[in-house]
Amino acid sequence: MAVSCPECGHQYDVTLFQFGQAVTCDCGAVVRFGGAPRPGGSGPDGAIPDMVELPIDGILDLHAFDPADVRELLPEYLNACREKGIFRVRIIHGKGTGEMMKTVHALLVRLAEVESFALAGSREGGTGATIVLLKT
Repeated sequence: MAVSCPECGHQYDVTLFQFGQAVTCDCGAVVRFGGAPRPGGSGPDGAIPDMVELPIDGILDLHAFDPADVRELLPEYLNACREKGIFRVRIIHGKGTGEMMKTVHALLVRLAEVESFALAGSREGGTGATIVLLKT
């Protein structure tokens, strides 16, 4: 399924995930997916996010996610990238307190499909992002 950015019209191929609520387009616009969160979950407001669609484009922005949700989301997203032939993935976890980065790195160490990973260069987010190389 394809989803368009409301600002620039950029098309994204997407797959379904039950986490998060938005993705940042290359133009800087926030593209929202799904409806309003439902009460009783792990979202930032204590809500369960609706089923949402994330673009499988090799860039995963985790700003809208809880670290607990990332434990399931990250392996699914990396597998979806591999299925589409994407073997270099940028994971944007933010600089903040470092909790999300630690969660991401702890997961990446355990995933058999990960060849290597390192913090991104300054042009790709520096310490706020991790570049992952997947096995082919």
